[in-house]
Amino acid sequence: MFNASVSDDTRRQIHDAVAENPSIMLHELAQTYGLSEAEACTALPLEMRTFAPAERFEDVWKAMTTWERTTFILSGPSAIAEVKGKLPKGFFGHGFFNLMEKDNPLGGHLRVDELAAICFLTKPFFGLESLSVQFFDTEGRPMFAVYAGREKREILPSVKDAYMSLREEVCQ
Repeated sequence: MFNASVSDDTRRQIHDAVAENPSIMLHELAQTYGLSEAEACTALPLEMRTFAPAERFEDVWKAMTTWERTTFILSGPSAIAEVKGKLPKGFFGHGFFNLMEKDNPLGGHLRVDELAAICFLTKPFFGLESLSVQFFDTEGRPMFAVYAGREKREILPSVKDAYMSLREEVCQ
């Protein structure tokens, strides 16, 4: 969806930037090259990213709720919020996907009708392996992300296996 708006020259520049600094953040790439974060994501090397259709949201979310540990990240221009633990189950109602599971610290309401793309991103973060599922809106802005859980700086093996299986199942 966002791939067509990135020129071959910009794609090469992004590949070079990532080769020089594998931990460079999507928002930095987007700002540097005048792209949305979704466009910057599509310009990453193929081995780092693969996309699932937005229509697979419910399947993706349901599968992620079984993961042993995750980090849910919501970022805005002035803050980044992280919630670590298991993801709550959700349900659709009143135009939202609602997260209202008792005893789960993550709650709220997601506007998945504005979801345009789901990206499974395999990209280093400060020298560590990082696996995440990135959710982008119709403007290419990040809605939120879910990162594979860690213990002692290592991705939990059960979560890594589940991530890889889910990616294989839902990505085109």
